[in-house]
Amino acid sequence: MSYSSVAIEQMTHKQQAQGIRVAIVDDNKATVQSLSEVLNYNPKTTVSFIARSGIEFLEKIKSIHPDQFPDVVIMDVNMPVMNGIEAVRQGKILYPEVKFLMLTVFDDEDTLFEAIRAGASGYLLKDERASVILSHIENLMEDGSSPMSPRIARKTLDLLAASGKPIAGKQIVELKDLTAREKDVLYLLVDGLEYRDISERLHISPHTVRKHISNIYEKLHISSKAQAIRLMQGTLTAPPATLTGRHKILLVDDHQIILDSLSMMMGTFNDIEVTGKINDPREVLHFLEQHPTDLMISDINMPHMDGLHLAKLVRAQFPEIKILMLTVSESADQVKEAVRIGVEGYILKKANKDELSTAIHTIMDGHRYFSQSLLAFI
Repeated sequence: MSYSSVAIEQMTHKQQAQGIRVAIVDDNKATVQSLSEVLNYNPKTTVSFIARSGIEFLEKIKSIHPDQFPDVVIMDVNMPVMNGIEAVRQGKILYPEVKFLMLTVFDDEDTLFEAIRAGASGYLLKDERASVILSHIENLMEDGSSPMSPRIARKTLDLLAASGKPIAGKQIVELKDLTAREKDVLYLLVDGLEYRDISERLHISPHTVRKHISNIYEKLHISSKAQAIRLMQGTLTAPPATLTGRHKILLVDDHQIILDSLSMMMGTFNDIEVTGKINDPREVLHFLEQHPTDLMISDINMPHMDGLHLAKLVRAQFPEIKILMLTVSESADQVKEAVRIGVEGYILKKANKDELSTAIHTIMDGHRYFSQSLLAFI
């Protein structure tokens, strides 16, 4: 069934008491029409508005009441006037609670990691089936998962493996420790399936899938899907003795793909050891009680606990641990609060690998480091 552009615009004003509000930002009319039809006829979603460039998106969201902000924004990468990555970068600063899902034809590494650093919650290819895109949107809102097309997930994990740097503190155990059902779940997880897809394939509930995955992680001494895949590829190994003496760093961010991309970048630094990757800030203090840590790198805008509040708790309980805030926000109030707390550094996620390295090493040498654009706020 096809609809005129007028009909699509009328459909975008449909109000529902319940449901996930989705904005579409894409300059391709066929893509907009297809997505609008699917989203508006799905009982769990409705289209908030349509924009055909990053600039138009920022203008439209600014004009609506915060109660009507979209929950999820489907964002194309390649658009005129302002591309999708820059729109996400600015959007996350202005509207940190809005989730951005990249939907694009591009699968190159540079575009992928630029989108992640800008603050995108997921990255899907336009050749995905509509039902798969809907499922990813629902999962993103229900359990905070980070949607990625299998091809993108494999490319990301290949890059992680190619970095050649193991995650310290993780030991490989043989799969004989897993039950037959846990092995089934592990293989499907590594193949790129989401929790709901695994439950349908194995005819078990999503809750049971989560329980199996929790058991798998515990038995294999890992904490993420990325590490599960690296283990299956044979690239996750026990740390060599030469790792001793390195700066021990804890990464804290609610997006797993950001944690994995940061870990991959830091794997190229010879004197740095990533000792943990945590996506729930409530787990940080317990982790620090168990693991020696020199530097905590944390996001600010996270569910369950604000990153600046986490910094206060860490500073009070572990004053010897240095803190670097890594976020999309250029908020003067947040920067001033970070300085008041006494954090050693504050840089933006759009910073490249060289600036990240400079920040870490400057801080570990006993000095403070703030991105150039933030110095005026101090």
